[in-house]
Amino acid sequence: MLLKVTFFLFSIHQAATAGSIGEDCEPSEDILDGTCKLVTDCEDALRFIRKTRQHPFRRCGFSVDLEIVCCPKTIIEVFNSGQDNFSSKGLNSSVTKDPFYGEAKPPRRIADKECEKIIESSIPPVGLYIIGGELASLGEFPHMVALGYKMTDEYKFLCGGTLVSKTFVITAAHCIDNLERIKPSIVRMGVIEIGGNEFNKETDIRIEEIIKHPAYARSAKYHDLALLRLERPIEVSPNLNAICLYTNEKDPTIPLTLTGWGTTSASRDLKSSKLLKADVFVVPTNVCKRSYQNWLKLPREITDEQICAGDPNGLQDACQGDSGGPLQGLTDSDGYYRLVGVISFGRGCGSTEPGVYTRIVKYLDWIESVVWPLSNN
Repeated sequence: MLLKVTFFLFSIHQAATAGSIGEDCEPSEDILDGTCKLVTDCEDALRFIRKTRQHPFRRCGFSVDLEIVCCPKTIIEVFNSGQDNFSSKGLNSSVTKDPFYGEAKPPRRIADKECEKIIESSIPPVGLYIIGGELASLGEFPHMVALGYKMTDEYKFLCGGTLVSKTFVITAAHCIDNLERIKPSIVRMGVIEIGGNEFNKETDIRIEEIIKHPAYARSAKYHDLALLRLERPIEVSPNLNAICLYTNEKDPTIPLTLTGWGTTSASRDLKSSKLLKADVFVVPTNVCKRSYQNWLKLPREITDEQICAGDPNGLQDACQGDSGGPLQGLTDSDGYYRLVGVISFGRGCGSTEPGVYTRIVKYLDWIESVVWPLSNN
């Protein structure tokens, strides 16, 4: 599967206000106490950028090409997804309700505890994300990987995947069990430019073990998940780290993001050498079922183990080359992505019909038993 997107160039022309690093400033009309910092040193600004791809604070100036932002001296709590809906909190404040769910978070499970470790180990990328464009920025999706298949003397990257720990990648089972009987042997990671077809020790790690979901069968489109154990653990960097898993049973109501290096045209075989992103929205299961009636490989139609998402205008979608990649969203208030689904299949490319994804929350027991087995003891 691949993303059908249009590229946009984005330039920032906002006038800068006077101010140097370390000077006092007023972040906004509502927040009057701040300090001028590099945007990469302002955690509040980074949280807003991760969530809304922009931040609401006044600008002090620039240091070369890096923005100097008026960073609040108190913690800012992000509500909903709009940049105007925020409030300042004291350093010792705590959030008892999740702003997206509107209720107390579900009980913590192994995946939630591992998520805390991932966030604690994360290193913010140097530089700003591209705002309003479709090209992903280096470090924006540090969990995104490409699966390399050995073809004669070179590798071809035919599927995507997502780092869920330092040693495991999750992908679609149909990327492993295919008619061509070829399996991926390397994972390329920490890049947005896919690069050459030779093994690169700087970006590639060999796959040690492939574990398909035990209920997957090629004859049907259910349980389309596989875990890949890497030959060695990754080294966490600003451009490389695992993703948190979405552990709530409720469908996210915010836009979700697809990423991949798939083909960029629904009519021509044009692959992207750079990582692309596109936003889609969850489609209710009962609506999605109408698009997939009487499919031979869906004898039980769309099930609760699957989640549907799409673009009603048919402009942003996933197709060949993106299979196994992530359906992800900023579903928590901490500004870190959660893995909601794995790209499975759809009705063509750039279609107004929703695509179908394997729903991660329904497979947490299996994922945890494989990826973090000692945590069960």
